[in-house]
Amino acid sequence: MKNRAKKPILKKRKYLKYGFVIMEHEDCVCPRCGDILNAGPDYQPRYCSRCGQRITFTGVQWTEDKQTGFAEGRDFYEPVKN
Repeated sequence: MKNRAKKPILKKRKYLKYGFVIMEHEDCVCPRCGDILNAGPDYQPRYCSRCGQRITFTGVQWTEDKQTGFAEGRDFYEPVKN
C-alpha cells in the first residue's frame, strides 16, 4: 500500500571526508524500494521519488555526522574515480 505512510529505515554508512577523515553518516532509506531518500532536518519529502511510497518522518531523531577516525592507507577506503 503506497497510500499508507511508512517510516524510513535508518542505515549507517562510512565515507571519507577530505580524503583521510572517516565519517559515519545515517541515511534514510525507503522501506518499499530501498532507495536513499534526500532527507534531513531541514527537508523531509512526503513521497519516495523512485516508487511513490508515502513517507512519514514523525519520531525520527536526526544526528550529526560523526568522525570515527583517520584513514591510514588507501587500501580500504579508495576515493571514487570519475
